[in-house]
Amino acid sequence: MNNRKILFVITSLGFGGAESQLLGIIPALADRGYDISLLTIKTDLGLISRLDRRAKHYDLGVKGVKSMPGALRKLNAIIKEVKPDIVHTHLFHANLLGRFIKMRHAGIRVINTTHSNYDSHSRAISPYLCYRLTSKWVDYHSAVSVPALRALQSKSGIRKERSGVIYNAIDVDSFINTGVRVDPPVFKWVAIGRLIEVKDYRNLFDAMQLLLPSGVAFTLDIAGDGDLKNELKAQVELAGLNRHVRFLGLVKNIAQMLPDYDGYVISSRSEGMPMALLEAMSAGLPVTGTDVGGIRSIVEGADGGIVVPARDPVGLSNGMMQLMKMNPLMRQRLGERNAAYVRNNFAKARILDFWEDIYENRIAVTA
Repeated sequence: MNNRKILFVITSLGFGGAESQLLGIIPALADRGYDISLLTIKTDLGLISRLDRRAKHYDLGVKGVKSMPGALRKLNAIIKEVKPDIVHTHLFHANLLGRFIKMRHAGIRVINTTHSNYDSHSRAISPYLCYRLTSKWVDYHSAVSVPALRALQSKSGIRKERSGVIYNAIDVDSFINTGVRVDPPVFKWVAIGRLIEVKDYRNLFDAMQLLLPSGVAFTLDIAGDGDLKNELKAQVELAGLNRHVRFLGLVKNIAQMLPDYDGYVISSRSEGMPMALLEAMSAGLPVTGTDVGGIRSIVEGADGGIVVPARDPVGLSNGMMQLMKMNPLMRQRLGERNAAYVRNNFAKARILDFWEDIYENRIAVTA
């Protein structure tokens, strides 16, 4: 058993894949003997109820530039109280904060994790430039997908020996693969993710509108919430998709609901390694997804679905139609391959072993 102290730092605990991933890893690491604390930067704590009771939570409460001096004083007090051996940060702002901690506390081992490729065109300052300028204050930088790692290495100057891919972990035993429905009267799609721009639901609805004249009966359920909910509902109504699309809001029993569907669709314009995709694959669903982040490497690695260009409603509609018209036995094979691939590559125990190698500076393997 280990008694090292880990302070995890994340931007917030809103409803997202990175947040869910971290909250799932914390109890497993506590079971292995690590003393866990969690620091959030912003007071967005929608998932705080899922934090393991053994982990102590601290919140900097940053609400803008004016709150920064007080937050930094609070951070210094937290570091003195926790006395972490390891600071492991997730998401861009937390990664930079981790490097600030390293500047002031050189003996702490600091690990950054990047969960996506960064769209530098939409930011005033490139995250990759920020990483390059502060690269000496991080011990190891992980990414959740190969494309995200390559971008870090090429654009941020992160050396190979100080970086690697560590995939997201899945509790594979929580998901049930019941097989496909044979000739379903209505093909039931599911999409999971926040209702935000990067998920590009507008592209998905445009693709569905193109499918309407085909005569194939289909529905789409979307599990998630977000700032674009009203705009997306308006688009659905304008496109004549009211009978086809349901907005489920936040769903707590994702693992239990997935067996009710025939296929999973992901229309994102940017991703890292989507947790929801891995969960759908673990449940044995075939996939149609856009070619961003780690989606292609995972779907093609499993040989369990169809990858289409991003921001291309025609391509997405064709990929969805291909899956809907596929022989049910072939769809079942795709789903079985997906479930097996996730079990073999993303099982939580396997990923935890990799993290321990990083924490203990035994960097001998990458996922």
